Amino acid sequence: MSGPSNPISGPISGPSYTGCIAAALVGLAAVAASAVFCGCATPEAPDEDVMMDDPNAGLLRDFLDGKFDSAGHPLNARVTEAEALCPQAGVPHNGAIRITTMPCTGAIAGSEQAGDLVASLRISVKSYAASGTIVTAAVTGIDGEVLAMNTLTTARLRQASWLDIPLAWSSNGSPVNLRVSAAPGAVIDLDYIEVFPERFGLVASPGSGTFADADRLVFELPRSRKLDKVMLDKVDITSRISELLTAGKAKKTTTAYRTLIEVGVGDLAMERTDVSELELRAGALAARMQLRRAGTECKFEGDPTGKKVLVTGFQPFPADGWHENVSAVAVTSLDPSQLRGAQVMRVVMPVEYDRAAAQVTDIIARCAPDAVISFGQGGSSIALEEVSYNLQDTGEVAGGVPDNRGIIRASSQIDPAAPATRDTLLPLQAIETALKGLGEEPRFSRDPGRYICNNVMFADVGAMQSRGVAGFIHLPYTTQFDASARTRFGKVVQAAIQATVDAL
Repeated sequence: MSGPSNPISGPISGPSYTGCIAAALVGLAAVAASAVFCGCATPEAPDEDVMMDDPNAGLLRDFLDGKFDSAGHPLNARVTEAEALCPQAGVPHNGAIRITTMPCTGAIAGSEQAGDLVASLRISVKSYAASGTIVTAAVTGIDGEVLAMNTLTTARLRQASWLDIPLAWSSNGSPVNLRVSAAPGAVIDLDYIEVFPERFGLVASPGSGTFADADRLVFELPRSRKLDKVMLDKVDITSRISELLTAGKAKKTTTAYRTLIEVGVGDLAMERTDVSELELRAGALAARMQLRRAGTECKFEGDPTGKKVLVTGFQPFPADGWHENVSAVAVTSLDPSQLRGAQVMRVVMPVEYDRAAAQVTDIIARCAPDAVISFGQGGSSIALEEVSYNLQDTGEVAGGVPDNRGIIRASSQIDPAAPATRDTLLPLQAIETALKGLGEEPRFSRDPGRYICNNVMFADVGAMQSRGVAGFIHLPYTTQFDASARTRFGKVVQAAIQATVDAL
């Protein structure tokens, strides 16, 4: 559940928006990959063999189905290949155009759509000067007016083979041109440019949390779509939306591009339990959120005199994910009675940026654990995460990917007042030894991505710095969960907990 951060520094020009939902959705305009060569002094492009060796590669593979095609393009994107855009600007290179001193300029497809659009440039940085600007991109009208501009600098460049640079503007359907200029000393490969509507998602607001019956929910979707499925704990309550609208207990607002439906929690989810799951569908779009009546109970299992350990996993993702999340399977398969000197609290959290982080920090404040170990769905190996980043982005999938309530974040800090990174507090060497004792092959990782896993790690490490230890472990991606798999991952969690407690 991770994604690289954004390499972009500086504002993205484009239309202004009002309202908290629209402000969150503007993240769609800031789709880009991430940005910090951790500890690298030499400004060289990343080696693709190194990227292939990343234990967290493929973290967002489940998003390349439904909303996105096999290349990661939004299904409604208009793609212009660089070879067709500006063959005169550089030389062909592995299906891309290599740009050095001559700017790439040409007309791009997709601007015939009216409304708020995003042009996303797929580039690979091959070399650059020691600091400063790497590449500048602009969308211009046929009269030369600059409609959007964005600049990639070295300040926030992170190791990634390909990056997405987004530009957002409000289109009246007129043709536009794209201009891409490499800075002196920089060499980049430009693969393609895709143009798509900025807002194409379904959003459930305010997201998972504790709700009274009088609290209000807002569902936002594209104007061309209708809310055609609402499920509460797997029970279809879709017809209730129409009934509440007719009775005046729900409100529907239609704008030029969006439809918003506002409804009371008690009116919509009258049968809800202490913790209920609300799932929404609008055609191929999906969102989900968790409705809780009270905060998470401080319930620890195991040795009542032992150290208190909070372990967390995640719900399935995307919102309409078809298989279980290995982290939830692992956490729920743990047998607390097998732990020595430890009592454990297990929580499966929503896959939502601020809501998951808020839940874990709330539990830490109320339940006072001595250690926090968070688990997530990863790539090919068990990845012992060494560092978390103060950044949110999913730029390795063009267009970005939403969390389970529909929000996309790009080039967005988790906490502007916090440091750029936070190192793990877990005894990773001891955990590595314990996992190897099980026959596992864990690997150390300094890139947990910039999706929800990174968010949670950044939050729980920050919350535990003065009271104990905390950190994050990615588990291998799998969709098969027979009895042996559940036993295996339950023992992985057990070993990590035991190693941590023994080191305290």
